Amino acid sequence: MHAMVLTAPGAPLRLEQRDNPVPGPGDLRVKVSACGVCRTDLHVVDGELPDIAYPIIPGHEVVGRVEVLGAGVTSLNVG
Repeated sequence: MHAMVLTAPGAPLRLEQRDNPVPGPGDLRVKVSACGVCRTDLHVVDGELPDIAYPIIPGHEVVGRVEVLGAGVTSLNVG
């Protein structure tokens, strides 16, 4: 997968190729179509929030489709 990675507060975001995560039990993987950036993400980028473990892939306002289901996921379907 491609990901915009923040390696340190104030550093530029860097496009990286990462392995696709394998969902664990009760989890799923979403193929992201779009991801919004909110003020909290900007606080992280600016280094204004404590206790952030870098590197981090910012963004949590995600639109996409379910790509892989982990074991036990029954309330959603791929697609």
